[in-house]
Amino acid sequence: MMKQYTNAKRLFSSFLLPVFFTLFIGSVNAQGNYEAGAKLFDANCSSCHSGNLTKDATGPALFGVGERVPKPANEWLYKWIKNNNTLRASGDAYANKIFKDWNGSAMSAFEWMSDQQLNDVIEYITKWEPKTKPAGGENALLPCIPMKEQEDESYSYLLFGIIGFSLLVIVIFTGVNRTLKNAVAVKEGKEKQENKSFLEAIGHFAVTQKIKFGLLVLFVLGGFGSLGWDALMSIGVSGGNGYEKTENIENYHPSQPIEFRHDIHVAQNGIDCKYCHSGVLESKHALIPSANVCMNCHKYVKEKEDCPESAAKIQQIYDAVKFTHGKGYYDLNENGDTVRDEAGAIVYHDVQVDEGDPIEWVKVHNLQDFVYFNHSQHVVVGGLECQECHGPVQEMQTVYQHAPLTMGWCINCHRETEINQTLKFSEKPNGYYEKMHDEFKEAYKRDKDFNFTVEKIGGLECAKCHY
Repeated sequence: MMKQYTNAKRLFSSFLLPVFFTLFIGSVNAQGNYEAGAKLFDANCSSCHSGNLTKDATGPALFGVGERVPKPANEWLYKWIKNNNTLRASGDAYANKIFKDWNGSAMSAFEWMSDQQLNDVIEYITKWEPKTKPAGGENALLPCIPMKEQEDESYSYLLFGIIGFSLLVIVIFTGVNRTLKNAVAVKEGKEKQENKSFLEAIGHFAVTQKIKFGLLVLFVLGGFGSLGWDALMSIGVSGGNGYEKTENIENYHPSQPIEFRHDIHVAQNGIDCKYCHSGVLESKHALIPSANVCMNCHKYVKEKEDCPESAAKIQQIYDAVKFTHGKGYYDLNENGDTVRDEAGAIVYHDVQVDEGDPIEWVKVHNLQDFVYFNHSQHVVVGGLECQECHGPVQEMQTVYQHAPLTMGWCINCHRETEINQTLKFSEKPNGYYEKMHDEFKEAYKRDKDFNFTVEKIGGLECAKCHY
């Protein structure tokens, strides 16, 4: 009996225990991570499926998807996300229904995702819940188009206050002086002085107190001259009167044909600068995005509820591209059918309306024609953030020039900024500077304070920035 028990224990240990362990690990791995799934969704899925899962976009709204798809839901979603084409080819009725309902638009396959990543995404889309609106509706906490109060750094109010106070003192001083003289005149039996008007009192003070009045006039003229000088120094595209005082000056801030709110798009909605200004990754120029880039979102995002101001601004984009909402899709006609040419290729809206009318944006950041500046060199290789040159764009209502962009300002940056030895996006070693860095370390090995700055690799040579 004891021998049979021992054999049974060995069998359990050698065979059944690994099986149970494998099943346990499989069940753990099948459990996705909500936070990890949210990051994967934002990076790979939100461009076609709205970040608000209750709204249709290029793909259907995903809120409640676990209740709609065939059971078991997670298993079906796993197959659909991994390769929906394969699932449809297998004859799955629901998969083919979705394909037909969405005008034959096939979803991208995500075969590169690991099992855990797929489970993470499924965990996110099946467990996501819309945020509870505060009492009074969504707009209870924020105004329709929230405005940021602009701080008035001018001292004009102080100057006008001093001028007004000074005039008041003059009138009071003149009145008191006249009252005292009348009292003396009555006592001595002489004729009293007549009461003077406001302007007569000031004129009398100017005649009788020439030195004091002259100093007051110089003070007033000096104050107005200072205000005028500051106003003149903010005119133009160079941005102020000194790079060392950039934070205290008012920079170039032109009016735009459409009031594009960077604070709403960047800070509130979390749109990356590089999504619209894609040129920073591969080009000398950052590029002003075309209206088609705006329409990537605004063919779905029409307006904020109960917000006529928002609707009017978005309508300006629709007018520019001559777009009229049918079913809300940019490449569909008013009947909701995809527009195709004779070869069967999709004809997008800009071609349908013969390009539309361009939006005449006013360029804010201007460099002289003889200055060479390459965005990709600074952003990709140098690893600079947009805000280092353009300021806190995510807080700006409409963009203004934050830095002076003068030669001295650029030179100081090259003197102080160390070479980025790791590429920003790939996080690979920056091979362009690797050999040079080793050579400089050897050449300056006796210099304890040596910093491998842009200056050390010729960043101050004239021909680097000037043709």
